[in-house]
Amino acid sequence: MIDKNTQMMDAGTRLFDSEKPFGTALGGIKTEMAKYGKVLRAKELEGETLPEASVGCDLLLDRSTKYKVKYITCVLEDAGTAGTTSDGEPIRHFAVSLKEGNKNTNVGIYVALALILIWAMLGWFISNGSGWVTIGFALIGCYGAWRMLRPSQDNTKVVSELLKAFEEGK
Repeated sequence: MIDKNTQMMDAGTRLFDSEKPFGTALGGIKTEMAKYGKVLRAKELEGETLPEASVGCDLLLDRSTKYKVKYITCVLEDAGTAGTTSDGEPIRHFAVSLKEGNKNTNVGIYVALALILIWAMLGWFISNGSGWVTIGFALIGCYGAWRMLRPSQDNTKVVSELLKAFEEGK
């Protein structure tokens, strides 16, 4: 099930040339995206309520975990003719646009809150109720919770790797 409340942002666009038709180019992009998670085509997304910014996408990469919802969407557009090969086959320009989004699940939020509580209790037990030690341990828990709840950094890395692969024409 797709989480329709996920905020999606533009992640980048790349142009590339290909001798292959639109469907084959889209299949190659799907293969490249499948290295990072479950890829759904537009046909498979029919009937699903997508995030507002993702409506009309050709592919959706779902990299979600039980702690965080992570999506990358792809739109492939034909950008015209680039010329012909030596065999007379047309070379087409294609533009691939990616959007990425992530948000915390309820489980992730509860685990982060439990992390703060556990560290504060640990500090209290170790220090026999001393306020400064308890606060120090609670701050360690807050740092860990902040690291868990901040936006996913690995989604951004996946987007840059995908854009690089598209640009190189893999």
